[in-house]
Amino acid sequence: MRYTDKLTNRVDYIYTNQKRTFILKKKSDQERARMEAQLLQDLHGKEQPVPVPLKTTSNEFTVKSNDSFYVVYSYLDGHLLTAETLLDQPALVKQSGYALAKLDNALLEVSDYHTFRKRHVYTSLYHNIIPFMKKETIALDVVHLLTELTDEMRLLEQLPTQLIHRDPHYRHFLYLKDKVSGIIDLELVEENIRILDPCYFATSLLSDLYSSPADVDRWFPAIKEFFRAYHQENPFTIQERKALWLTLLSIEAVLIAFFSHDEERMEKNRSMFLWLYENKQLFDELIHLR
Repeated sequence: MRYTDKLTNRVDYIYTNQKRTFILKKKSDQERARMEAQLLQDLHGKEQPVPVPLKTTSNEFTVKSNDSFYVVYSYLDGHLLTAETLLDQPALVKQSGYALAKLDNALLEVSDYHTFRKRHVYTSLYHNIIPFMKKETIALDVVHLLTELTDEMRLLEQLPTQLIHRDPHYRHFLYLKDKVSGIIDLELVEENIRILDPCYFATSLLSDLYSSPADVDRWFPAIKEFFRAYHQENPFTIQERKALWLTLLSIEAVLIAFFSHDEERMEKNRSMFLWLYENKQLFDELIHLR
């Protein structure tokens, strides 16, 4: 090892004398780290562009030090792009849709990982998020709209579930030579409805564009192509297409509750929820994806 470079409090780059680069990540849960490492190896075997964990000399994926656990991953070539740059390159947005669809297909094939956490958007929303928002008097206008949508939201209960990335923020995609070269940070993998993944990518992009009305106007056409690319690679059912708008709303409701301690971020997600709600007619177009 030649030197290290700290990226965050729990992530370091490692540079070696052989001019190779690795990623060192600090973990709090050894079993969870082992599960993720094995999953990444299986996904790599299915030719998915994910980081590959390295085994230690004792044939383990983790090393313990001071009550924390560490995993070393291969380094993936590629660049993070801003939301604005992605909008300026629609082909990359489509490539992201194809890449995420392929990843979700691969995750479906390894769904014998029953030890991963199981959640469901509908249950989380109506059994946890809404009661919390009522109790803490947070965004009661959003609570009112979600209550009115209760019957429609039951559609979510009918959707297929599988292992999903769960955190496919657009900043977790790496790009190189007009292609997606990597999808990173699979530490929150869980079993949930499949369409949560593409919807999360869409809302992450909207969030970073939301302060610019001109960019927001460009967001939906780009995201429509993203969903179309996903659908071409990994077709949505008709129920899933009808539920895309509901899932986007659900994500924003969860973020409102999550950021309830941060008024500025909470208000931003409340505003995004209301914008998505008021623009339902846009998302009706996604029902007819080809």
